[in-house]
Amino acid sequence: MYHNDYTVLVKEYLNRYTEFKQYVANVEAEIEDYKEMLKLSAAPNVPNLSATGGCGGGDGTSQQERAYFKREDLEKRLEDSYHDLLEMLPKIRKLDRSLDALKATNPVDYRIIRARYIDGSSWESTASYAGASVTYCRNEARKALRRLTGAMFGEESIPIQTHLVFIDNDDGNCG
Repeated sequence: MYHNDYTVLVKEYLNRYTEFKQYVANVEAEIEDYKEMLKLSAAPNVPNLSATGGCGGGDGTSQQERAYFKREDLEKRLEDSYHDLLEMLPKIRKLDRSLDALKATNPVDYRIIRARYIDGSSWESTASYAGASVTYCRNEARKALRRLTGAMFGEESIPIQTHLVFIDNDDGNCG
């Protein structure tokens, strides 16, 4: 990724911050619901299921087998929810810590980022909320985004020139 890609990613995280936080809260609640349903589930521990089924008609599965399948499905859903949470939660926590650091070191920049990118306010509303001019807010937003990007992704997100190109003025060739 190039440094601009990291900044674009941070902007996207900020724009969807409220959505991401709600998603995490929903998945956490879903996990608790699945845990409760599994506690209430009366499925027997069946080491293997009969090939013939146990009810002598219908779809060929007994009541115990259906209960076992339902429990298995709940366990799979619980596992999938944990996986979803473990994928999203570290990103949100990293963003939260980065925003908290920005708020502690520069509250005006935090208000600019909060109003413009998280709340989606216009530049005029952002300037009013931050107590600064629109021009100042636009300039500081760029700087604050760079600092947030560095805080979230480290030195790989910071542009560094690794080599120099010299142009010979006589013939226009690079050397």
